[in-house]
Amino acid sequence: MRLVDTLAAQRRFVYLAVALLSMAGVWAATRLPSAIYPELTFPRVAVIAQGSALNAQQVVFAITRPLEEAVSNVPGVQRVRSRSIRGSVELSVDFAPRTDMAQALQLTQARVSQAQGDLPAGVNVLVERPTPTVCPILSYNRTGGSTTDL
Repeated sequence: MRLVDTLAAQRRFVYLAVALLSMAGVWAATRLPSAIYPELTFPRVAVIAQGSALNAQQVVFAITRPLEEAVSNVPGVQRVRSRSIRGSVELSVDFAPRTDMAQALQLTQARVSQAQGDLPAGVNVLVERPTPTVCPILSYNRTGGSTTDL
């Protein structure tokens, strides 16, 4: 009860505080950037190598290992994950959260270019940064009955 009595006695101060907070909220709302999709940058670079006729075990030794060793030396790399299947490799290179991703992409491309001489002939290597359209954060799927019911 003491808090309510104190606030009732200080009505003018409460009105002033609410007005100031409201004005600060309106000011902040006009300064905030707005877009349909927020600007996202992932601290990740994808390296995809395709075009070999080798089986999965040969791909690991001939393509995956040289690429993993090359990209693991890039500054800021925290983890390198790879998936090897017949004829292709997909590497996911995770960087520290505050890494400059434009520079990290260039350094990764340079290291992959250096390692490309050790790869079998005919292997095409693509180095790119994932974007939110390629790697959605959240997706909804609705299933059920016929298409007209959905």
